[in-house]
Amino acid sequence: MRKERVGKGREREILAVVLALAVLIPATSGRTADRADPDWPCIQRLMPELSAATVWDGPAIEGSLKSWQDRLAVRELVSRVAARRTTLDEAEKSISTFARTLEVDKEATLTAVFAGVFATINGDRAQLIAGIKRYARNQRLLADKIRGLTAEMEALRVKGTPESEARRQQLHEQWAWDTRIHDEREKSLKAVCDQPVLLEQRLFVLTRAIRAELSQ
Repeated sequence: MRKERVGKGREREILAVVLALAVLIPATSGRTADRADPDWPCIQRLMPELSAATVWDGPAIEGSLKSWQDRLAVRELVSRVAARRTTLDEAEKSISTFARTLEVDKEATLTAVFAGVFATINGDRAQLIAGIKRYARNQRLLADKIRGLTAEMEALRVKGTPESEARRQQLHEQWAWDTRIHDEREKSLKAVCDQPVLLEQRLFVLTRAIRAELSQ
């Protein structure tokens, strides 16, 4: 009898923790620096698109934004240096090497390179942001599911029948799995949110390299 009372007491403690967690989950999943967009879970302020003016003080790029892909050499360079698999050191060296091959039309060509880098990184960044928002929405849905499972387990515990207990055990297994997935995703959130920032840093470094070549 004493063993049964201890078991029941422990069960109530576990359920109390479960209920507390279910209340806290929306707070962690919903944290955002931009309350105007509930799908944005990152500390960083949401900027859906970058502005070229924030990094570029060289020649106008409006025309180049439409025509940079028409230049094979520019297109190949942009594809190489904008790719995240290319280290920044390698990218800067590629820009420097390319610039040394330009005997004429250097300003227009390097401006086209920047236009291509900007358009490519801005596009990649937009895709990342869309992915992060999907990530946040999925977390909210999973949190809702966990809260639903918690409420159902509590209701079944109150019934206290063998059938309800068996069903509660089934639900607990699902709850444990979903909670584990939710927590693992929460731990990964910082790394996920850092990805757009890393792209912004890449754009800044590549822009600086291009401007340095334009100045020579």
